[in-house]
Amino acid sequence: MLKLPFVSFIVTSYNYEKFLLRTLESIKAQSYSDFEIIIVDDASSDNSVTIAEKFIGQNQDLKITLLVNSNNKGQLASMLNGLSKAQGQFVSFVDSDDILLSDYAKIHIQTHLKTSVAFTSCRLVEIGENDEVHTFNSISSPKVGNFEELFCGENYEYKILKHKRFGGWYWSPNSSAMYRKAAIIGLLEYKNTDEWRICPDKFVMNYAYLIGGSALISKPLVGYRRHSDNAGNCSLVTGDKKLISDKTTFINIQNNLKIRQETIKFLWQMRHKNGIRITDKLISTVLFSYLF
Repeated sequence: MLKLPFVSFIVTSYNYEKFLLRTLESIKAQSYSDFEIIIVDDASSDNSVTIAEKFIGQNQDLKITLLVNSNNKGQLASMLNGLSKAQGQFVSFVDSDDILLSDYAKIHIQTHLKTSVAFTSCRLVEIGENDEVHTFNSISSPKVGNFEELFCGENYEYKILKHKRFGGWYWSPNSSAMYRKAAIIGLLEYKNTDEWRICPDKFVMNYAYLIGGSALISKPLVGYRRHSDNAGNCSLVTGDKKLISDKTTFINIQNNLKIRQETIKFLWQMRHKNGIRITDKLISTVLFSYLF
C-alpha cells in the first residue's frame, strides 16, 4: 500500500528562548501528521536547551531528536547536522523564531507530489515579537497567483521557476522552504560551513535550484518574525521597502560575492559522485551567471 512521504522539520536554535517554544508548538499543530522534529541547538547560552528538553518530555508521542553542538558552529553547520540525522524524504529548515501555519506541511507536500522540483517556497505572514500579524502581503515574498484567493480555504496556486540566473534571490526566507532530501543530501560533503554562519538560505536555495529547480507557493504558510535580534536585524513593516541595517547590507554583499566561487569549488569536489558530464553542465551554468 502506498504511503505518504515522511517530513523532517529541522529547527536550528541559538539563544532564542523567547520564541523557541512557539516554533515547536506550531510544528506540533501541523495538519499533516507524518513528521519528525530535529532540534539543533548551536551552543546557546540561554535556556533554549532546557525549553527543548521540557517540550520533548511533554510530547512523548512525537518523534523528536535534540542535538546540541559542543561549540557555536553557525547556522549552516547546524542545518547540516540536523540533515545528517533526518529520516524524512522531505526536509524543512525552520528558524527558531518563526511559526508554521497549520497547513504548511500539507500544502508543501501536495506541491511536491504535483511536481519534481528540488524545493518549494511559500509566501510569508509577517509577525511581531508577540505573534501579532503585520501583513499577509509580505514584501519579502515573491508574488504568485491571485492574492484575493489566498484566504479561501485550501485554494492556492504554484509556479515552477524556470531560467532564473544562478546566485539571485527569487524565494521567501529560510523557513518558507521544503526540500527533497535527495536533492540536497550532497551538501553533507560541504566543509566550508563557516562561510555561511549567517543567512545560509542564500547558498542552500541557490544550490538546490541549480540541482533540480523550485516552485513558488502562493499561500502564506509561515509566520516570519521581524525583531531586532534576528540575523537580518529586521525592522517592522513600515511600507513597501525593506529597511535593513548596514550590517545586513554588508552580509548580503559578501554572500553575493562568494556564492559562485563556493559553489564551483564544491561542485568540482563532488564531480566523481555527480558525474563529470553533469558537473561540467552545472559549473557552466554558474559561470554563465557571471555574465547574464
